[in-house]
Amino acid sequence: MKKKDKFFNWRFFIIAATVLLCLLAIIYKIFSIQIVDSAFLQNEGAKRHIKYKDIIPVRGTIFDRNNVPLAVSVINYDLYALKGFQKSQLLKLSELIELDIDYVKEVFEKKTLLKKNVSRKDLLEIKKINLKNFEIEVRHSRHYPLGDQIAPLVGFYGTDGAQEGLEKSYDKVLAGIKGRNKYYKNTKQEIISKPIVVTEAIQGQDIYLTIDATLQFFAYKHLAEAINKNKAQSGTAIILDNKNGQVLAMASYPSYNPNHPQRKIQKNRALVDAYELGSVLKPIMLSKAYDAEVIHSNQLINLPRRLILNDKVIVDSKNHETLTPKEIIAVSSQIGASIIALELGYDNLKDNYYNFGFTKPISINFPSSKFGYMNIKESVIDKELASLGYGYGITISPFQIASAYSVFANKGMYKDFTLIKSDTVASRKVISSESAEYVLDALKKAVQDGTAVAANVKGFSVGGKTGTAHKIREGSGYAEDLYIASFAGITPISDESLTIFVSINNPGLNSYTGGSVAAPVFAKIAENSLNHLGYFEDEWSRKHFEY
Repeated sequence: MKKKDKFFNWRFFIIAATVLLCLLAIIYKIFSIQIVDSAFLQNEGAKRHIKYKDIIPVRGTIFDRNNVPLAVSVINYDLYALKGFQKSQLLKLSELIELDIDYVKEVFEKKTLLKKNVSRKDLLEIKKINLKNFEIEVRHSRHYPLGDQIAPLVGFYGTDGAQEGLEKSYDKVLAGIKGRNKYYKNTKQEIISKPIVVTEAIQGQDIYLTIDATLQFFAYKHLAEAINKNKAQSGTAIILDNKNGQVLAMASYPSYNPNHPQRKIQKNRALVDAYELGSVLKPIMLSKAYDAEVIHSNQLINLPRRLILNDKVIVDSKNHETLTPKEIIAVSSQIGASIIALELGYDNLKDNYYNFGFTKPISINFPSSKFGYMNIKESVIDKELASLGYGYGITISPFQIASAYSVFANKGMYKDFTLIKSDTVASRKVISSESAEYVLDALKKAVQDGTAVAANVKGFSVGGKTGTAHKIREGSGYAEDLYIASFAGITPISDESLTIFVSINNPGLNSYTGGSVAAPVFAKIAENSLNHLGYFEDEWSRKHFEY
């Protein structure tokens, strides 16, 4: 009996100890759940019953200089029925507005779209009746009133986050700050409440460009017409206000419709292209030669019939025998430009192009913008130096050459042109005012009786330079049948207000020169622009031209 009693007592002890340990474990678990894990569990519970959703702020508007909208956010309202919404409510609602739903059960079992793009008028009607368990969801879409006229510049903002152009450059400014909504869900994870605002969204800032929508229309219209007429590949036109350092228009063609969901993106050729421009560069070279006293105002330069440099033969379309430096610009003599470049020297020419900003990043904030490139060498042979003098061996963007020509209008001052109206424009001296005036007079002569007579504008004085450059065919050097036709001009000379640059890529007809293809486009853009801006016919034009 004693052994049996001992065994029984030992077994009882084990059972009691086991029960006690289980109780302690249960007590610990309860304590852990209520105290230690309470915050975690509450959070997990909230996750299952609360949903948060971003409130997308209204994106800022992009305006032109005269407050014409170029990119606007359109607010769209979508009407939803929430779970518990009654069919009787639906019938009452259908008496006020047209709905997108045909058949429902007596009680809605989940969130259901009733109508997309509800008008403001309909919203007011909905507020007049006592509805429960419904939600108005706000969507934003982007609209571009000028469409393809300005698309390569302004770009677009898509609902998928895709961006181009200034929409991308200034996204942080335009985007605003997101807010936050809270929703309650049931056990099936279905939203059962209207949104509760946790954090208000902050609307994006508006941006005011220097662009004039009317001038943009003129630039795009005449550029597109010329490209189609000449069966060209592409082109760009730029209008600059020389006085305040602002871009008034920047057109590219071909373009695209930013409002179309299947838009085919076209680049802004004024800012993302860079190529050899040919004779448009000659006045830049001349300005340095004048300041360096390599040339003098009325000196006569003897021109051979042919100029042989290394293995290269340079000829002009006509034997000129002797020309002044201004006449070299006016008739666009390759031989004359080569002789001046050789006298000027490589270091002087290189420094001059650098001072004009050709090999530096541009002042415009724009995605993938390009600037010029020149292969810097310790020394160059004569044919390379001559080529640099008449526009080969260096690439330049259209925006850069337009900015450079404004120097002649601004008495030797280079301005960092801007697209943002509120920006302060920096400037620096790059050539003397005397040199600027000398080159400007040469540009007037080029339009008056040189290669650029097609750039004349009735009633207004014009100065400018043509450029016709051979393009490189990949793998085979310069092509004899591929060209860039350009014209850079200043008008009116009496006021030196506008610089206009036109470049047409690969005109496909027999006419391919800057004088025959680009200069007439300049004339049309200039005439429309000057009339729009309120300029009166100037005395210089009346004295020099009879119409």
